[in-house]
Amino acid sequence: MISFAAGLAMGAMCWALRLTAPAPTLLGLAGLLGVGLGERAATALGTRLNRRRTRPEAPQPDCAQQAAPRNARVPLRPH
Repeated sequence: MISFAAGLAMGAMCWALRLTAPAPTLLGLAGLLGVGLGERAATALGTRLNRRRTRPEAPQPDCAQQAAPRNARVPLRPH
């Protein structure tokens, strides 16, 4: 939103001073499209690299191998 307002202000200032744009409008829009696509590609690549760097969790043991919780009752041995 801020960049849109800044672009609008610069456009109005160039119009008021009767300055011509240094590049054709379509060329400028193509450049903005390239910036946007490049930002998306860099973000996607960074996300993909971060996923590869994280280690997968260790496999969980079976229920029979898990220790009993601390608040669980332990059965007494018969005498």
